[in-house]
Amino acid sequence: MSRISKLIIVFIGSVSTLIVNAQQDNGVTTITASDLESHVSFLASPLLMGRMNGTTSLEIAANYLAAQAKFIGLKPANGDSYFQTYTVNRENTEAMTLRNVAGYIEGSDPILKNEIVIFSGHYDHIGGYGNEIYAGADDNASGCAALLEMAQAFQSLETKPLRTILFLWFSGEEIGLFGSSAYVRNPLFPLENTVVDLNMDMIGRVQGVADTTFQNPMSGKNTAFIITGNQSSDLQAIVNQVEARNELNFDYSLSGANHPLRLFFRSDHFNFARNDIPVLFFSTGIHTDYHTTRDVIELLDFDKMEAVTRAMYEIGFEVANRKTRITVDNPFSKWGNR
Repeated sequence: MSRISKLIIVFIGSVSTLIVNAQQDNGVTTITASDLESHVSFLASPLLMGRMNGTTSLEIAANYLAAQAKFIGLKPANGDSYFQTYTVNRENTEAMTLRNVAGYIEGSDPILKNEIVIFSGHYDHIGGYGNEIYAGADDNASGCAALLEMAQAFQSLETKPLRTILFLWFSGEEIGLFGSSAYVRNPLFPLENTVVDLNMDMIGRVQGVADTTFQNPMSGKNTAFIITGNQSSDLQAIVNQVEARNELNFDYSLSGANHPLRLFFRSDHFNFARNDIPVLFFSTGIHTDYHTTRDVIELLDFDKMEAVTRAMYEIGFEVANRKTRITVDNPFSKWGNR
């Protein structure tokens, strides 16, 4: 083979590699385990005392998330504010004021930017009692960190997605899904324009020796749960495509309205599902440290968390850039009484 022929082959190979890299460079590589760990380290710090609703520590967490959203370059979703305030009546009828945190990236298409893709997760936890602090590293500092990393990834794109991306950090989840309920009652963007809610809650753990009972379903190193009601076959097709090109495998065994653990009803995505918005709920499972003082940062697997976050990002990226809106061919309102 002549020297010129070899050079041509090398050139073609280099161009092919550049094309493949360009196709893969959708911002996903900006999501890293080290960045995720940095965010969780703050949110799950003992200094935040478990982020209980109605406490100063939850306000500190809210301010951190808003400051990070501003630093990343998200636009405030509630006028000039990153906060959506609402009230909850306690058992003594005393009103408690809480805040959701919301920032967005405007879509690049003049028409499709009016449609909204939501990523969500809750930032509250159950606080502390005496000298015991329930840090909530997995539940749900992990999901909060993932939202920040995905926001940064979308913001890194030279051309933003066709549709608008809204990032929602909810309070009030641990006491009754109140933050997401407040949002759907008073949405910052019209619900009829909301394409999907991709919700995440506890995405940072790998199955341990104790996680073997029915009450503690956990995923392995290369697996994550997706809890879904199969509201949209278009959405499921996108998930299948993303799964096919990633090492992470999805487990749907906790899905549906009839599963005994009823996880489809137990996190903030449900308030979107009941408004016939397609949802996917991402989790690595319910470990035996759930709602205990052992849900700490030292037990998180940040490499796995990176893989889960990247997969969620890619799914949202595909939904946000479709030329046509995903269909809702199995709406929750048609499921009957639940």
